Amino acid sequence: MPDGDVISAAKPANDGISTQRAVIDPSGLEVVSVIVTLDGSVSPDALAAITGGEVINRYDKVFNGASLVLAGAQVDDLAAIDGVTGVYLDTLQQLDTEASPQFIGAPTAWNALGGQGSAGEGVVVGIIDSGIWPEHPSMSDPDPFGKPYAPPAIAPAACDFGNTAANPNDAPFTCNNKLIGAYNMLNTYKALNALLPGEFDSARDDGGHGTHTATTTAGNGGVAASLFGVSYGAVSGIAPRAQVIAYRVCANAGCYQSDSVAAVNQAIADGVDVINFSISGGENPYSDAVELAFANAYDNGVFIAASAGNSGPTPETVAHRGPWTMTVAASTSNRHFLSTLTLTADNGDTLNFTGVTVTDGIQTPTPVVKASPINCNNPAAPGTYTGQIVICERGTIARVLKGYNVLQGGASGMILYNPALQGLSTDNHYLPSVHIEYPDGGTLVNFMDTHTGVMGTFTPGTATTVPGDVMASFSSRGGPNQALGISKPDITAPGVQILAGHTPLPATSAGGPAGELFQAIQGTSMSSPHIAGAAALVAAQNPDWTPGQIKSALMTTANTVVVKEDGTTPATPFDTGSGRVNLARAGWAPLTFDETAARYMAYEDVLWLANYPSLYVPNLAGSLTVQRTVEDQTGVRSTWRLSVSSPSDLRVTVPMMSVVPANGRHAFLITVSAPTVPDGEVRHATLRMTSNRGGVLTFPITIVRGQAVVSMEKVCTPSVIRLRDTTNCTITLVNTGFDDAAFNLRDLLPKQLRLNVNSITGGTQIPRNKSGVQASGVLQGAAPPDVNVTIDPLASPAGYLPLSAFSIAPVAGFGDETIGNWNVPAFLYAGEVYTRIGVTSNGYVIVGGGTTADVQFINTNLPNATPPNNVLAPFWTDLNVATAPAGGGIRVGTLTDGANYWLIVDWQAVPNFSSSAQRNSFQVWIGLYGDPTPVEDISFTYGTVTGGDGGFLTVGAENKFGSRGGTVYYNGTGTAPAPSSGGYEVLVTTAPPTPGESHTLSFTAVGKSAGAWTNCAEMTSDVFAGTAMACASGRVNGGK
Repeated sequence: MPDGDVISAAKPANDGISTQRAVIDPSGLEVVSVIVTLDGSVSPDALAAITGGEVINRYDKVFNGASLVLAGAQVDDLAAIDGVTGVYLDTLQQLDTEASPQFIGAPTAWNALGGQGSAGEGVVVGIIDSGIWPEHPSMSDPDPFGKPYAPPAIAPAACDFGNTAANPNDAPFTCNNKLIGAYNMLNTYKALNALLPGEFDSARDDGGHGTHTATTTAGNGGVAASLFGVSYGAVSGIAPRAQVIAYRVCANAGCYQSDSVAAVNQAIADGVDVINFSISGGENPYSDAVELAFANAYDNGVFIAASAGNSGPTPETVAHRGPWTMTVAASTSNRHFLSTLTLTADNGDTLNFTGVTVTDGIQTPTPVVKASPINCNNPAAPGTYTGQIVICERGTIARVLKGYNVLQGGASGMILYNPALQGLSTDNHYLPSVHIEYPDGGTLVNFMDTHTGVMGTFTPGTATTVPGDVMASFSSRGGPNQALGISKPDITAPGVQILAGHTPLPATSAGGPAGELFQAIQGTSMSSPHIAGAAALVAAQNPDWTPGQIKSALMTTANTVVVKEDGTTPATPFDTGSGRVNLARAGWAPLTFDETAARYMAYEDVLWLANYPSLYVPNLAGSLTVQRTVEDQTGVRSTWRLSVSSPSDLRVTVPMMSVVPANGRHAFLITVSAPTVPDGEVRHATLRMTSNRGGVLTFPITIVRGQAVVSMEKVCTPSVIRLRDTTNCTITLVNTGFDDAAFNLRDLLPKQLRLNVNSITGGTQIPRNKSGVQASGVLQGAAPPDVNVTIDPLASPAGYLPLSAFSIAPVAGFGDETIGNWNVPAFLYAGEVYTRIGVTSNGYVIVGGGTTADVQFINTNLPNATPPNNVLAPFWTDLNVATAPAGGGIRVGTLTDGANYWLIVDWQAVPNFSSSAQRNSFQVWIGLYGDPTPVEDISFTYGTVTGGDGGFLTVGAENKFGSRGGTVYYNGTGTAPAPSSGGYEVLVTTAPPTPGESHTLSFTAVGKSAGAWTNCAEMTSDVFAGTAMACASGRVNGGK
């Protein structure tokens, strides 16, 4: 059987409680953090009293609510309290410029605002991140030009520095009129984690990420930057005269959502104009507490810039999918710090590469060796690499730590290579290092394997002009499976080798050597603050604009000529959104689109109807018409010519001309039609709006062709006929949804065919139309697959048989909150054949495979529409495979009786989370579809088991929709599992789904005139938007 991929899910940690906060007694259960929303009838303190938890954060701006830390067993009780309107499990999220301001056109905006020495004045930017180094020259008042800052119009309540009791290096600092506030908001983090000895318990940054994003967004202009003693000239933030408030929500392990919500709440109260959020999350914006907080910030006039994520170029990886945020991808500027690497073997063969670095070079030929192992993931023993340049492969751990590890072995330098196209990074390494790209790394390794006595040199990094506007390979991408009616990312900005601020006292080795105030790093964390700074400039130019208008201006004026990471293929909106930000135009956008937070909420399932500055239709069944409204910003009546660039099989219809009144609004329609595009394929188009006054705006359009809930197919056979011969046409409708669907169907024949009126079945001729047929009616909805579970002592072939008895080893890599996926022989479940399963550490299987989002330690009753779904749960409780005794763990294998085969998933002696002494052994048996008589055959068997972790346990199953299923035991209700040797086994049976009602319209057509034809039937219904279309093509040949 193929090996499975085992991955761990993020989970609230409990490896240390801050001494500043009372230790919560979880009664042996796991401590969790939750975010709750309230209707006002109950207070957070009352919730804490009822559940035995502790209130950590209180919210009154983003919504009425709080965050609490409590025992995991109390979460269900908390949700049942009157007045609690929502409970969100808190998660730990991760943190995701001297040339770039010029590259994106910032000097033009600076000049419009009185020059670099005034650009951004009056705008306050909030940085929600890892804190800030307050003494950084990019945060000085006066600025390096000697110009003081005016007192801020707002007065933040905190300037949290100087906690020398926690860290003696945390010097006191009084906020100035540049850095006007700083908050330590690590409340949940400190309740669930201990700070490291080198971390600060204040707003002071000990990782460098927050200082970098703050100084990129709004760092002073004219700041002298140097790295390792080498001057790199003067740097500037994008909005150099904006004022800054720092909100520290991240420490070494990550950033809790509840702390981020508290920061957004405080930022609204402080009156910030712009927020930068270079932190992961937000894939499900309508059920994510941070994203909902952003929606309220947007409603309060705050612009949100958020990083798209660093999981590219894989599709469907983009973060922050809410319409109220501006989601930012990363691309290159036109400046890299290049280094030339030269290798020479003892036979005289040479090899040259161009890499990147900001460290010193190695000018004297030095022996080059491959690290052993090549990944350099662990510190080398002293003397291992003395006086050598060591080759390391990128991956698994931080790049800087690889250099640190070989330095422990005495290395003089490091060559870091990419095993795949990943982009080049200029980190603050501990020793001279150069980074080279794929496929150069493979060439390098091959050279080393085929040569001896290799010596190497590489030059120091030199700022070099290169072609810009190339997508960063790491930048997360959108894709055709984005279910919401908007496509992300929204825009791209420079995010590669961005030179900006750093903390001189990093808490861990991953932060690089101490003493450096600057770093040149990459990520969408670096591109997002470019947009935050850009928004600050646009807000300063247009102080009356809403966040939606600022977003519109940035998107519609973006540079659309961007290429993919290969440097040649044109990028698409799934890569770049609208394009690369262009501040030389954004602040003068003559028209803007805008939308309210309330309408974004109302349009949750149909966001293509919102007045968004792009159009994305995630499932276009044929054609769809939407409306967009623009508002004049020039004060002058203008006439706009609208034109569309699109593929030949995507038709976009817009008015040829639109007249927008001075200071007024104008609505226009956009119709997208793609009847001949194959199902599942994507098409991109661009709407170009050109004004008689010289303005040009662009608007990306993307559609994904698909079937409507009522699917439609049209077939005419034979497709090629002669004159006066006939073809038989059939249009078939099937309701694939669960609701009844009214429909209206029409088909107008092409001129090459004549309808045989007497041949129509399932419809009628369209009145007064000799070439048209029609049908209407109501189609009954489908029924989902049913799932039943019963206790049956004869459910399995053999009871509980530990796979260890068959010499099957436990799967490596499983621990707490882990899932592994396996490709397996085919089996039948709920009417479908599956070849993949996901196995979780918490005692259940995901039929079809799962992700970390499917790993839940809080069990639920079944069925439940909330993920995980398609669950087989023999023993769903909070388990910890990491504490299993020798021989215990999770095994996956197959057994046979000589005729039939079963796939077995075996949890043997797996302990409850609260006690390693409370062990559980149980299995899922799945009969395989390749047996001589393939049938559905699924059962649960048990060895020695407990009553679940703290008595919380689910035994049951459900379908893939979470709509049908059941349990034989749930949290004390039903019959608890017991050893199968005593007769306790569980049988899982299902009934396949019942198809929805279908309708067939058929007719005969006669060849009337010669020529090729394509004809599309059209259908509308009350269960989907737009018009579904199904096409058939053929030819009528002339002659006899």
